[in-house]
Amino acid sequence: MKKFLSVLLCVVIIGSLSAFLFGCSGTLREETLWLYMPGEYIDEDIFEEFAAWYKEETGDNVTVKLKVFDAVEDIQLAVETNKSDYDLLCPSDYMVQYLIGKGLVQKVDKTIVDVEKEGLFRQEFLTMARNYYDPTLEYAVPYMYGTLGLVYDYSKTKVVDGNHEHINSWTSYFGDDYAGHRSLKQSMRDAYAAACIYNARAELLAGTKTIQSIFEDTTEATVNAAKTALQAVKTGGAEWDVDNVKFEMAANDSEVAVALMWSCDAGYVMNTYEDEDGNEHEGNHNLWYVVPDEGGNVYIDNFVINKYAVNVKAANYFLKYLCRTDVAVKNSEYSGCISTVAEAYQEMYDYYDTDEDELFSDEDVASGWKDMYMETMFPSAEVLSRCGVMRAFATQNDANRVKLMWSTIR
Repeated sequence: MKKFLSVLLCVVIIGSLSAFLFGCSGTLREETLWLYMPGEYIDEDIFEEFAAWYKEETGDNVTVKLKVFDAVEDIQLAVETNKSDYDLLCPSDYMVQYLIGKGLVQKVDKTIVDVEKEGLFRQEFLTMARNYYDPTLEYAVPYMYGTLGLVYDYSKTKVVDGNHEHINSWTSYFGDDYAGHRSLKQSMRDAYAAACIYNARAELLAGTKTIQSIFEDTTEATVNAAKTALQAVKTGGAEWDVDNVKFEMAANDSEVAVALMWSCDAGYVMNTYEDEDGNEHEGNHNLWYVVPDEGGNVYIDNFVINKYAVNVKAANYFLKYLCRTDVAVKNSEYSGCISTVAEAYQEMYDYYDTDEDELFSDEDVASGWKDMYMETMFPSAEVLSRCGVMRAFATQNDANRVKLMWSTIR
């Protein structure tokens, strides 16, 4: 009996050790590059292409694996609480700032990829990074960017003087005009920011408050006011949006007339797109997107190297690979977002602007729909000037105050 138990114990130990070293696929952990990021945000076809390129560059083997999260805050739980050993994380700007402040990320190896290399990234994105979340430009590699605003179905907006209205204010969303025909994104930071902008709309339009000051205000009075605005949307009848509303609106399979949405999601379904099942559809040209006159949010999603990463070498090389123009364009086309890599940005802009594939009709040009679409995907300096950048909460009390508010809304 003792001999049997000894053998059994040995098998258990060897099995556990094998699981630790090799993972479920039998690949050595040191030869596996784990990504932790949002779903449908990277073209997984590049994984094998990267592995071949990495072998040529270094002589080493690597297998890329992907774990998807639902919300940026999941990164905080995975790394800070669970000490998960994902190699590369894909957080938004404010979460990058938080992770740097907590010492939960490693510096990027600048001998492999230097974000400050002349011409690699568009300067406005590096300026944003330096000013708001990565002051020394040592930790984060910008990936995609966009804005937060409103998408609306022009065929479902109210009629004024015989024509449907074009929406340009947060009042259209938070007011009563579209009660029962709104969608609320299930994202605490985005919903809170939108409500705060709405509540400060008079001061913002008058120029007595700046958009950035609104984004950094987490006083009890401000949080309570945001709660009131969001509760009015919810009780007035609003569809919760994880990632479904954009497809429903595109297919005209929804009562939603106006929705809180990221520009990349809006732009994705305005033109030819693939649905969740991989089926291709023509875009819905009744959909319009706007960063309201009062202001909005501009965000940059980044890749950072986890403090607990195992395959740091491959992580750095993967970051370099993502900065290649052809790879950045491929990821932009797949995700429907616009890359921060300068040459990829320009290639995507030229593609839409010249319209060689005839994505835009004469009517789209005449109605201003093409100009709106271009502004959605490539916001002008004027639009960006009325956008703030989200930052990490100044204190844990601030974070808890907003989280408590959001728990009552959900």
